[in-house]
Amino acid sequence: MVRAVVTGPGLRAEVQPDRGARIVSLRGDDGHEWLVPSTRTAAPGRDQRFVRPGMGGWDEVAPTVQADPGFRIAAGGGPGAGPDHGDVWNVPWSVHEATPASLTTSVHLHSLPVVVERTIAASATGLTLSYRAVTESPEPVPLLWCAHPQFAAPAGTAVSLEAGGESIAPALCEMYPHAGRERPFPTAPLHARLAPDTSLKAFVDPGVRADAAVLAVGGGRTLRIGWNPDQLPFLGLFWDNGEFAAQPVIAVEPSTAWGERLSTAAQEGRVLTLSRGRPLDWVLALSAGSGGGTRPGSC
Repeated sequence: MVRAVVTGPGLRAEVQPDRGARIVSLRGDDGHEWLVPSTRTAAPGRDQRFVRPGMGGWDEVAPTVQADPGFRIAAGGGPGAGPDHGDVWNVPWSVHEATPASLTTSVHLHSLPVVVERTIAASATGLTLSYRAVTESPEPVPLLWCAHPQFAAPAGTAVSLEAGGESIAPALCEMYPHAGRERPFPTAPLHARLAPDTSLKAFVDPGVRADAAVLAVGGGRTLRIGWNPDQLPFLGLFWDNGEFAAQPVIAVEPSTAWGERLSTAAQEGRVLTLSRGRPLDWVLALSAGSGGGTRPGSC
């Protein structure tokens, strides 16, 4: 199956199961496209660099973000390196169910004894992305997974964070380009202050339990992404002003691990694990709105 479409109230997702089950389009009822365009690589396959072509849309990242020289040791195997942006973003996923209201796909990770299943389904307010990761390993297996949507960020686009229904502006720990630098949460649209051809990746203070992000663009349109912080305790944020993507991008990345490399997260004890009979489950809830303004603490 090359293409599948799932429609819920206010949102329509188009998916390419044969290329990482990537969501290549996420549109509102008014036709607004939330994602930057995605160009397919010449061929599918692991161990490809995550660059153009191949970027765009909403892909899945597991079990590492940056290429990770210490990956196999951290995962309990021999020496090796985790591939750039993981195993699964550019390989075919199996399709188990496909209806206008639901799409279930799965993939076997190459570098870990783990299967990840994802179901995109219509909800009462939009769409849900429900995940389950399973393994037959009797020993705990650390798994870094993060959402990897590349949202289009035209001038004035803002992101705000919530915890328990309240706006928050937590401290950020920069990962790129200056790893370890502490930054305040931006209170104005950040792309206007990023130099052309630069980007910024940061993680929310791990002691802060954010449970939602709201993306606001022109015309009062909003997209809310919600999650359970018990399932996804870490949150990365990425602003790209043309360094990697072809146009300004914002990425909201709830994650099972802190940071960009599984080996580092495992060494620091900041990663969730699974084992036989103890899967990991997590859910993202998406809903689109209109007519609202940006919340305090937007970036």
